[in-house]
Amino acid sequence: MKLSLMMTVIAGLLTTSASYADTTIRIGHATPEVSPIHQSLLYFEKELEKRSNGDIDVEIYPGGQLGSVREMTELVQSGNITMATGASVHLSSTVNELAVLDQFLLFADEDTARNVLDGEAGKSLGTAMEKRGLKSMGFMELGFRSFTNNRAPLDSYDAFAGLRMRSADNPIAISAWRSVDAVPIPLAWGEIYSSLQQNLIFGQESALSSMLVERFFEVQKYVSLTNHIYWPELWMANLEWYNDLDDKDRQLIDEVARETVLLQRDLTLKTNNETLAALKEKGLKVNSLPLEDRERLGKTMNTAIEADIRKKVGSDFYDQFMSNLQP
Repeated sequence: MKLSLMMTVIAGLLTTSASYADTTIRIGHATPEVSPIHQSLLYFEKELEKRSNGDIDVEIYPGGQLGSVREMTELVQSGNITMATGASVHLSSTVNELAVLDQFLLFADEDTARNVLDGEAGKSLGTAMEKRGLKSMGFMELGFRSFTNNRAPLDSYDAFAGLRMRSADNPIAISAWRSVDAVPIPLAWGEIYSSLQQNLIFGQESALSSMLVERFFEVQKYVSLTNHIYWPELWMANLEWYNDLDDKDRQLIDEVARETVLLQRDLTLKTNNETLAALKEKGLKVNSLPLEDRERLGKTMNTAIEADIRKKVGSDFYDQFMSNLQP
């Protein structure tokens, strides 16, 4: 949907909800109401309205009601809505520097990823966002992506050779998978289930929750916890709106936003653990990829795509970001 038409639709939708608060924060996101993202934003709404004594009102529009992540990002930039969330991979076309997060096996675990993104590396990404009219409110998370497949457990570096797998239609990702001798086949998300069912591909990589929601367990035998890429969910606000807040409101919003991010991360970890248990109950065999093989996989794939990432984010930014990953 073109932005002008989208703005007309959004204007009609938003004007149906009158607010008598001094400040109204309208938030859009693409996930369902049962998601950790939505549940944590409900906390943001409740706490902010309570602590502001009703001076701040929060309206949440889940499930892509206000458009795709890209469309909602444009609405935030234009000031038609106040905030939105979106996975970093969907936002790198708007903020090129976010492509640095498209590298593989950057983080050993969730705690490492959180510490990096809450530190100087995250601040550098926030600065890049501000150049595009966006204020970073914090890094939520979708967690790590792993594999399902029908061929065999992915329990070593060599197990990826010849694996016909679904890939997004992304040249960088395709180059990365080819570097470990996998056979990436670009498919739209909605084509994955039928392609697995018809054996056009052996496997796919996704967040654990997707394996359950999309019912991949019906046409797959193995879950391999490769944890090959970590996906942050960026929470952004209109920068001009944020800068125009008075100090008291800004401090309160920052405080509750931080609490919201921490809650969302806890809910995501809990949901992922529950999802893994459910996949085991469905009969899928679960294995982990040994650390030595994970490290080799990451080194090979990132070497293959480093020049492309540097070209997109700029070598200076790349070097600065990567230096902040060192212990």
